[in-house]
Amino acid sequence: MARKRKKSKRLIVPLVADIHSGHKLGLQHPDLELMDEHGQMYMPGLSTEFQKFLNELYQQNIEDVADLADGCPVLLTHNGDITQGEAFAKHLSLVTLHEQIESAFWNLRRWYEHPRINLVGTRILFGTEVHNNGAGTSEAEVCRRLQLAYPKVDTRIAYHSVLNFVKQNEERIDLAHHGPFPGTRKWLEGNSAGWYLKDVMLKELLDGKTPPRIYGRAHYHTYVSAQQRVQAGEVEHVSDLIILPSYAGIDDYVRKVTRSKTHIVNGMVALEFERGFREAHKLIKRTDIRTHERLDL
Repeated sequence: MARKRKKSKRLIVPLVADIHSGHKLGLQHPDLELMDEHGQMYMPGLSTEFQKFLNELYQQNIEDVADLADGCPVLLTHNGDITQGEAFAKHLSLVTLHEQIESAFWNLRRWYEHPRINLVGTRILFGTEVHNNGAGTSEAEVCRRLQLAYPKVDTRIAYHSVLNFVKQNEERIDLAHHGPFPGTRKWLEGNSAGWYLKDVMLKELLDGKTPPRIYGRAHYHTYVSAQQRVQAGEVEHVSDLIILPSYAGIDDYVRKVTRSKTHIVNGMVALEFERGFREAHKLIKRTDIRTHERLDL
């Protein structure tokens, strides 16, 4: 039997990151409208099969969050690299930063206009300099556009954010784009995340503070989670670190730096609170990006 949900006591916090709007393998709304040099509106559509895949996954994940929330408040977060930027032109589907910002706005507006999502706020984190024109232009401008279009939703921007949920037993989450490296070998995966997490927890305790319940990081386009328990006097403190997957594919540069990664993980993580942290729901899909052939030889 499904658990009876008390809407007034629950909170859902989707953790989204690295949508890289403007990349030919990044997230793009199929109905995005742009203006050409003659002042005419046009729809660029989805230029690659992977964009189509990402669009379907993203829309399904939004529906999953709507089902999970079931009318309770939703606070959306986007943890950096909201656009691709102009540095790597050969990988772009949208060439100018203005077009990429418009695309990112369309990507996030789905949350604001969804009939089943009670969106109460959005927090947008700055990402990597090369992807936002060097001064956080992309994230700041997308935030401004959303504030103007949807003034009733509390939309804000930050470099590093700590959110304290008063009605959720004062639980806190700590969000920043850059964090620990996921690991270069399968058997080492999560080790750096665990050491990083224990380090930041101990630093909080030495400062006389309780560590946040959840630390959210991004940048590496893969999903990794780690948990640490630290005893301080008679109190055991528990924190989880989540490295978020992306809504982007692997281009030539990423393939080089990852030494020919075989799989990619896309999607998001939705945090559920009910008088405190309850569960991290993984809404992810793992895809084999190799070309497979069966030859009759």
